Amino acid sequence: MSSRHDKDHPFEARLPESAVPESNRPPLGQDAAMHELRRASESVLRLATQTYAAVARSDMAGAEMARTSLERQLTLTTRMIDGLLFGSSDDQPTTH
Repeated sequence: MSSRHDKDHPFEARLPESAVPESNRPPLGQDAAMHELRRASESVLRLATQTYAAVARSDMAGAEMARTSLERQLTLTTRMIDGLLFGSSDDQPTTH
């Protein structure tokens, strides 16, 4: 058996911390809020794309499910933006 297949040295699956991409590291403070806003915004885009695709293929049930999810995610994302801009709490409804 070659040294490549040496069972005494199992494969190390963990990467050193410096090898972890910075975008995957949890940010701190205000950066954490901006990171969460970016993730929420990406979800809005993904759900909008899913809604568009469902409508394009005439899948009305899929479009309605995606639209409902999009509406909820957009409400949450808008509240996050309001919180960052105006310091509003999550309990206050947005009136946009």
